[in-house]
Amino acid sequence: MTIRWSVLVVLILLSVPMVASADPVITVSPSIAPNAFGSPSYAGWQANAISALQAGLPAFGSPTSPTYYSQTTTTTAGGIMVTNFPAWMGQADPGTVFGPGFANELGNRAHFSFHIGQTGPLTAFSISQLSFNLVSTDPGLNFGFATGSFNYGAGYVGLNYGGDGVKGGGDDFLVTGGPNTQLVHELFGRGSGNAYEALCSGCTLAQQQAALADLAAYINGQGSITMVGTYNLLGGPNGSGTLVVTNVPEPTSMILLGSGILGLSGAIRRRRKGQKPDA
Repeated sequence: MTIRWSVLVVLILLSVPMVASADPVITVSPSIAPNAFGSPSYAGWQANAISALQAGLPAFGSPTSPTYYSQTTTTTAGGIMVTNFPAWMGQADPGTVFGPGFANELGNRAHFSFHIGQTGPLTAFSISQLSFNLVSTDPGLNFGFATGSFNYGAGYVGLNYGGDGVKGGGDDFLVTGGPNTQLVHELFGRGSGNAYEALCSGCTLAQQQAALADLAAYINGQGSITMVGTYNLLGGPNGSGTLVVTNVPEPTSMILLGSGILGLSGAIRRRRKGQKPDA
């Protein structure tokens, strides 16, 4: 009798299908953000980015605010120029051009926001396993972050499905801080970004506009710039997003070229190398 039961148990075990875990899926969505280094709207933009990603929306917030988050695959030169003077999308004096809410912005930069989610049997992971690499047709924009560089926080929010392993099962919880080794089942990130810098200290408005026009001319002179941001989970999947900077002259550039103000460019400092990136 003991032998018969052992055989029966073996047969039952063999009849149960083995469920293999599935790799999470990384979806990368480029967007244009305020300058992470000094723009007053950056924190609001970051919050809108996380809200959009959690809701599965391509945009979130008010389009009339610099905090507006919107996914895109293309931009113009103005979308990847940050400054040390008030500017927005290639325009100096943004409070006059776009409205008072933009008055203190310091330019724009490309970000590669992402969502890491599940499509099959659960696989838990941590943000400590995440790495990032940006490759551009202009090598000056290239950079990367090694595995272990990212941390949970306001811009990188994890979701753990709880003990039942079911999303929305009542015991889900968010991970917004603490050790980066905490396991989650989804991750929402505003992502890493980069931009060119147009620097003009103690300059007049005309000189600030000249700095932007000079940098825009350099960017547009390349025909177009392609930026590909790729995330990887250690030992797991990759996910990439592509942003193309199209060759469209900025309004500032056209005005300055017509008025000859570009002759003031000796008063500005242009940095074509990418801005300090952030994780």
